[in-house]
Amino acid sequence: MLLHLDGRGARYRQIYRSLKRMILAGELGEDARLPASRVLAQSLGVSRNVVLLAYDQLKSEGYISGRVGDATRVCALPESGLESLQERVTMTPEQLPERRLSEQAGIALQQWRRRCSGQREQHLKYDFRYGEVSIDQRTVTLWKRLNSRLFDRSLLQYEDPRGDPELRELIAGHARSGRGCHCDADQVCIVNGSQQALDLVARLLIRPETRVYLEEPGYLGSRACFETAGAGLHPLPVDVEGVDTSCLPEHVAQPALLYVTPSHQFPTGAILSLSRRVALLEWAQRNQSYIVEDDYDGEFRYQGRPIASLQGLDRGLRTLYVGTFSKVLFPSLRIGYVILPRPLIEPFVALRWLSDRQTNSHQQRVLAEFIRSGEYDRHLRRMGKRYQQRRQRLIEALQSHFSERIELQGINAGLHFLLWFRDEALAGRERDLVTQAASEGLGIYPVSSLYLDSSPPRLGLLFGYSGIEEERIEPGIRHLKALCDRLFWSGD
Repeated sequence: MLLHLDGRGARYRQIYRSLKRMILAGELGEDARLPASRVLAQSLGVSRNVVLLAYDQLKSEGYISGRVGDATRVCALPESGLESLQERVTMTPEQLPERRLSEQAGIALQQWRRRCSGQREQHLKYDFRYGEVSIDQRTVTLWKRLNSRLFDRSLLQYEDPRGDPELRELIAGHARSGRGCHCDADQVCIVNGSQQALDLVARLLIRPETRVYLEEPGYLGSRACFETAGAGLHPLPVDVEGVDTSCLPEHVAQPALLYVTPSHQFPTGAILSLSRRVALLEWAQRNQSYIVEDDYDGEFRYQGRPIASLQGLDRGLRTLYVGTFSKVLFPSLRIGYVILPRPLIEPFVALRWLSDRQTNSHQQRVLAEFIRSGEYDRHLRRMGKRYQQRRQRLIEALQSHFSERIELQGINAGLHFLLWFRDEALAGRERDLVTQAASEGLGIYPVSSLYLDSSPPRLGLLFGYSGIEEERIEPGIRHLKALCDRLFWSGD
């Protein structure tokens, strides 16, 4: 018997799948005799036990029957269902009928495919991708040591969905002293990163008629969460003072939510001015609405004084403050937190419990000790110095090679900044530039993908410097300049 083995998984599973396909397709009809297990094993070059395992699986599912000493034969299948099963077996994925997805799943699928289509090339020599972090070896060594020392069997049980009490106390203290938040540990809920925080906030506050006002350009991950939850999205323009509050309606008749990144606007890097912070809080109070403050990279600042949180100015009445350790330590840690207004604590915790119960208890305990021991502050100082050096090298390289052709925005904080080409005639030419750069091993990322309802007035690129080695920065920018010369300025 000729069997087609697909090479996926254990051999007995491959044999099982091949025989099942043949039965459902009618190639092995009712009462057809299968080869003896020893004979089939010899022809396939496998042990007899492998074939017996495949036969046993088919017998348990009712496809074949047989006894020791008797032939193994194909069973009769129900006539009513066999025809559709045979069709399904022979269909290609493109021919399968459209799945009956919920509206939320359909939106999520669109977002996921959009993300996958924009994935970076795998072998980029110079990659200025934003959102990456540099992994600190000293921190990794300490983390491994703490992981081993702090493991406890008690951590294998269910824990409080709000998070480890000591970690929540430490986060509340750090938020008060470092970010100017007005909170205590009861308002802190630990989550699996800021993305889960946004998803839970969306499920907590969004109804079918809810309007969400957000920044334009802005963070795609937040938009995906709010759109998937069924909200109507209303982009607000951003300038050098942050989101333009004058574009907010004076009054809204339906529920509303406002999402902002005031400490370092993503992606422009603008810092929300005090007058606009006050305007946002007054608007939220007047319209009985909530504000989501995403402080995704507020730990890193290179010039000027740290900016106090919007939540602190609000004293925690209408602002939900979202923070994360993914951009500070390492993304796979998946620990973030939300500081909640008191009326929202219990419903948020209920949603968290229903979602996935809790964040990894052991890693919470390790993080708490890392903070308590002072290693977290030392890590911040080390990484701040490292990122400052990379940032400065990138600024110098861009200014050296491009001079007056470009304008840099949002360079004083965070892990990225924005580059604008001054020549407005280059607007719309980004596809040529980005595609050609990728083909030459250079990863650059356009800002246009972060706009919802409009397009940027000029060609803009978002430069991340936290994930690229310092020695690659200058040659990478030199390569970019040579590429721009060929594409844009060959006649100069």
